[in-house]
Amino acid sequence: PDTPVLTLRAVTAGYADAETPALRDVTLAIPRKGHIALVGPSGAGKTTVFSLLLRFIDPTSGRLELNGVPYEHLSIDDVRSGIAYVEQETPVIPGTVRDNVLFRAPDATDEEAWEALESVRLDQKIRSLSDGLDTNVAETSLSGGERQRLAVARALVRRPNVLLLDEATAQLDATTEAAIQNLIATASREGAVVTIAHRLSTVLDADQIIVLENGQVRDAGTHRDLLSRDTLYQEFI
Repeated sequence: PDTPVLTLRAVTAGYADAETPALRDVTLAIPRKGHIALVGPSGAGKTTVFSLLLRFIDPTSGRLELNGVPYEHLSIDDVRSGIAYVEQETPVIPGTVRDNVLFRAPDATDEEAWEALESVRLDQKIRSLSDGLDTNVAETSLSGGERQRLAVARALVRRPNVLLLDEATAQLDATTEAAIQNLIATASREGAVVTIAHRLSTVLDADQIIVLENGQVRDAGTHRDLLSRDTLYQEFI
């Protein structure tokens, strides 16, 4: 039970057209429960960590593990089935509200869909639409914030073991921000939440903060630890 849910071991990774690797010799462990926030300047490697965890790219050296099993022994489906990903500009997929909410778990019930919509405070809006869950998303007047919440609801159905959340830098409306904070708090009690954090509130709530700089782990600790000793983190705050 103490095995981390996800591990990077001495991982170096990069992109074909870049001269230097995006991550260099990075080792980090994501515990089974709790909230880990990744912070650091643009280009520090935060998004690359997510790309590796989701297996969009493979490391050039080092290895990743899921529950102690190396990624190379697992299929892409094995890796992704336990991970839900909410990105900055989350796409709404063509189809109905139900298709969008149950995208990760097509066999889930309408009740599960309503539960997820309720937890992101979107249930009343969807109930007010003429066709409810059967409404075609393209034909609705959902705002940017409401679309973001629809994507968050998708991540809540059959709660994943790991939630990766690339926190939008765009100013979210207050309801959406509250829904995302609530999601992080709830999900991190039952599983692992990893955020690429842009907001102070998200960082303050994290159990551990990892500071990345130039593709390496510069420091890690709680908000209080880092504030007392790390100049880059002090600037970030």
